[in-house]
Amino acid sequence: MNFFDNIPPSTSVSPISKELYLKNDSNIAVLILHGYTGSPHDMYYIGRQIHKSGFSIYIPRLPGHGTNSNDFLNSNWRDWLRKSVDSYINLKTYHEKVYILGLSMGGVIATLLASKFHPEKIVLAAPALKAKDWRINLTPFFGLIVKKIKRKNPQTFDDEKLAYLASQYWNYDWPSKAADLYKLQKMALKNLSKVTSNTYVILSKKDEAVPFSVKEIIENNIKGKTEFLILEESGHVVVNDIEKEKVAEQTINWLKKE
Repeated sequence: MNFFDNIPPSTSVSPISKELYLKNDSNIAVLILHGYTGSPHDMYYIGRQIHKSGFSIYIPRLPGHGTNSNDFLNSNWRDWLRKSVDSYINLKTYHEKVYILGLSMGGVIATLLASKFHPEKIVLAAPALKAKDWRINLTPFFGLIVKKIKRKNPQTFDDEKLAYLASQYWNYDWPSKAADLYKLQKMALKNLSKVTSNTYVILSKKDEAVPFSVKEIIENNIKGKTEFLILEESGHVVVNDIEKEKVAEQTINWLKKE
């Protein structure tokens, strides 16, 4: 099969999924990683707030995200991890220090980068080291047979850009791609004890995707100094939900601490 056979000629990046790089005079940059089936739009608010506070920021778009469902199906954990590694290495070319902030799967990838490159600081926002949905444990097998399953209650949005992303990503379950997320989770848990970075963890008691028990996993494994921000009202996308102002303010305060 030709590589291009899996890429529709109409493939393009959604207007709200474009990568974002904002430079400042600071010698510190923050690499900001979005989550599974998400895209840079989830991270725009916190990214712009961090930039306004004096840091350079870069929000990459992980392969297969923010384009279309076919593109997503033809990406995998290696692509997502490789893009993140390249993004970190490239930022280090231009900045003395690079911190990492990751949401959900982005938080999982952030721990993997930290276990290898040992940045001074990382921020884990609702890190998907575990999932509430136990079916993810079956995806290495089930995902070989079933690629996607339409959800019974599809999401609807007035914003046509969000409606498009919902139609391509969020209104389906993806057993074959969840298997890739599961692979990253297993790798991260295995390497968590190698993380020596100072770590800021943002968790919500109302997170519908990640169990609150990841707090204990992080406390018992990460070797760097760890601090927590516990939210009461936010859903899974804690950086862009009802408490996003508090999340941004507290994260920036922590990033600026000596």
